[in-house]
Amino acid sequence: MKWMSTNRWKAIKKVLLLLMWTGMISCVVFVLAFTHKQESSLPCKKVYVAVYPIDIHFYNRQRVLETMRKGLRSDQKLLGMELDEIQVSRLEQELLRQPLLEDAEVYADMHGVLNVRVEQRRPILRVMRFDGTQYYLDQYGVKIPLSENFTCRVPLASGNIFERFEKGDSVYSFVGNQLFKMASYVDKHPFYKALIEQIFVRADNELVLVPKVGSKYIIFGNADEPDKKFRKLLVFYREGLNRIGWNKYRSIDIRFDGQVICKK
Repeated sequence: MKWMSTNRWKAIKKVLLLLMWTGMISCVVFVLAFTHKQESSLPCKKVYVAVYPIDIHFYNRQRVLETMRKGLRSDQKLLGMELDEIQVSRLEQELLRQPLLEDAEVYADMHGVLNVRVEQRRPILRVMRFDGTQYYLDQYGVKIPLSENFTCRVPLASGNIFERFEKGDSVYSFVGNQLFKMASYVDKHPFYKALIEQIFVRADNELVLVPKVGSKYIIFGNADEPDKKFRKLLVFYREGLNRIGWNKYRSIDIRFDGQVICKK
């Protein structure tokens, strides 16, 4: 009998514990649902816009807001709208359709603030096709249009370039990939990024670099082994041109192993 009483008491304790947890969970769910309902019925009091990277100015607060308004009806305004009426995903999609934007996030908080965060694409090269068409390549090799609002200070590639331009398209040709490979390397090294102003593609598809100072051009060849070629160029700058002057030679050829060929 004592054994049965003990088991019964254990069973009662389990039931009571289960009821207690069920009650607590129900309370939490109710509070969360009530809070969500209260938050959803809040009017939008403010729109906070953050644009990154801060050193690129394709977009500012005004342009972001103008783009988002395309996701609203003509009679709607964000300020004053109840948060549950704002179609956040639609606003995000309007932003993500912009070729100069890489990512976008829109969400509302419990204070009635609509938060907007956009990530701009970061160009590393400006390309000018043989027919004069121009576009940027970003850090992932995606082609993006030029902007009327901001011009990025990146190297300009010109010459024997036939790669077509379509928004959102990536480089596909041999020359396009060579240019992207070169621009990516230069972008990661502050000294070369400050040195190289232009990249010219010759008829034989070899690359010629035009520096901002010193020699008129550097014959680089293909974009393979950039570490080795740029290291050789840097040694020549330090030990050669620093002694005889940066304007001594018309061209510097670094295509070949173990030598630097210069022309006066």
